[in-house]
Amino acid sequence: MDTTSLKIPCVLMRGGTSRGLIFKDTDLPIDEKLKEEVILKIYGSSANGQIDGIGGGTSVTSKVAIVGMTDTNDSDIYYNFGQVGINQKSIDYNVTCGNMASAVGLYAVEEGLVKREDGETTVRILNTNTNKIMEVRVPVYQGEIKSVGDFSISGVEGTGAKITVSFIDSSGAFTGKLLPTGNLVDYIKMDGATYKVSILDTGNIVAFVKASDFSLEGFELAKDINNQQTSKAIEKLRVKVGVLLGLFSDEDNVNHELEALPKITLVSEPKDYITEQGSLIKKENINIIGRYISMGKLHPAFAVSGSICLATACKIPGTVPATVCQKNALNTIEIGHPSGSISSEVFIQKNESAYKLIKGGTGRTARRIMEGNAVIPISLMDRK
Repeated sequence: MDTTSLKIPCVLMRGGTSRGLIFKDTDLPIDEKLKEEVILKIYGSSANGQIDGIGGGTSVTSKVAIVGMTDTNDSDIYYNFGQVGINQKSIDYNVTCGNMASAVGLYAVEEGLVKREDGETTVRILNTNTNKIMEVRVPVYQGEIKSVGDFSISGVEGTGAKITVSFIDSSGAFTGKLLPTGNLVDYIKMDGATYKVSILDTGNIVAFVKASDFSLEGFELAKDINNQQTSKAIEKLRVKVGVLLGLFSDEDNVNHELEALPKITLVSEPKDYITEQGSLIKKENINIIGRYISMGKLHPAFAVSGSICLATACKIPGTVPATVCQKNALNTIEIGHPSGSISSEVFIQKNESAYKLIKGGTGRTARRIMEGNAVIPISLMDRK
């Protein structure tokens, strides 16, 4: 018998364009500090990257979900999301992930945490990061989960069964307001220039700015946006937005890997462009181009929460995205991103001068990749 290590049950899953481990809360240490140490050891986060763990060395492959049962009528389970540091031993819980929510919903049905219903099983999830409800609808046929389908998402090869992820009444999840500053547009002074930004809080806090403000066309790919000059300027603007919102107290002492909010998204009007995979995106097939920045790098596709936030902004006249979005009469906005496009449907209500996001959602695919145990050195568990 191995007395030098401990095994912790977990499942490796892909949800949308994200990937990470899902743990049941009962399988992790109760002590919060020890829990974080265990997760970081499993991912291998260190100054040397994640070579000694399962982390993939990118923001979209360094995600963790902790789930457990709830005792409220509003939800079936809870989901606590963590953005795991890559080069730092840190986990940011002050953010959420809609892509991983699709995996969490599928996991809940697979594990029997909710009763299966033919057609679609709806999993109501309390997201503890935002204290808001998410709904994930998982297709079920004759009691079996449908894993095969013809639904595809940009950034993931192949097709699968469509899983719908919806954010319910997610306005002001972190700040209490859909428009945290109360303004449709804020003006940020930086390096002798003034940047027009629209800041929205719908699941995550996202600041939208025109790509042209950074001398970009808007359809650039990772090699153009992740270069030192451009990424440094975008990060500098992000920090200034964070200070404006009171998320950062000092511009010079921001932990750029740990403090992930606010996010920055570059937007531009629809144009023809070539994706990272070499496919052509035609301008007539999208309403807007978005470039979502995650942990200082261009997201290879687009975050679910970010897409809902952008679609919401497109439907509010006067915001930066609304000025470049190709208008339509529908509730759905098609966003062009580096790997293709993502469609988000939003339902917005306006009461007097205030806007409210009633519901926002999009289709995803998800799958279980591996299941088993993560092996932890027993020395880490001495305080369990």
